[in-house]
Amino acid sequence: MDASQLVDIIKAVAALAWPLIAAVLLIALFPAIRAIIRSRNFSVKVAGMEISVQAATEQVRAQIEDLQRQVIALRDASPVPPAAFLPEPPPVEFVQPGPAIVPPVPVQPGAPPPAPSPAPSISPSPQPSARRPGRVLWVDDKMSNNAFQIAQLHDAGVTVVQSPSTEDAMAILASSPPFDAVISDMGRREGGRYDQNAGLTLLRRMREGGFLTPFIVYSSQKYAERNRAEVIAATGDGATSSPVELMEWVRSKVQA
Repeated sequence: MDASQLVDIIKAVAALAWPLIAAVLLIALFPAIRAIIRSRNFSVKVAGMEISVQAATEQVRAQIEDLQRQVIALRDASPVPPAAFLPEPPPVEFVQPGPAIVPPVPVQPGAPPPAPSPAPSISPSPQPSARRPGRVLWVDDKMSNNAFQIAQLHDAGVTVVQSPSTEDAMAILASSPPFDAVISDMGRREGGRYDQNAGLTLLRRMREGGFLTPFIVYSSQKYAERNRAEVIAATGDGATSSPVELMEWVRSKVQA
């Protein structure tokens, strides 16, 4: 075997070596990779909160499903015929306007010429009054469940102050500038135990303390349907599980 043949063999073996090494490593690491994929133990940051990819996916899925329900409800309430069956609008003919003809003003012999008409006065348009940014107090012991809604409010220029409990929320209300709205979940852990009516407790404490801030419960569909009437009876604005309805409600309170 001469030197050239030996070089060719070495090159061939080297060309096969890297795929073989990669295959061996993949086989060795496959159990760990599979465990990571199954656990979905990845996280992303939304509105400054770190949440798992699985939780983020669930929130996005819930928003998409809610948007679909809203669109279907709008279509059922106001059916619009398809564009193909709409009547064509009549053609519009544009006419180029000609110069305005002003009739001459008769002048008596020997009379002085008429004085030119004064230029119309233009009053400055009123400037819109500056409005302070909206402020929302959001009470929830698992705030990461609301990461996408909080990010949406931040993008709209709304300040969201987060609170994990009724006692903490009452302290914030007593020591902070006024809020435009208060959002609360319904059930959460309070004082080491789970209170399924914590949202109602907060609302009643607020009204007893003289805080008349608009209030809504944002929770699961089961809680929202079950407690909506009670929240309204306690002078709240109701309860919802719809992200679209929640954002619409906040927008109405911030712009009021």
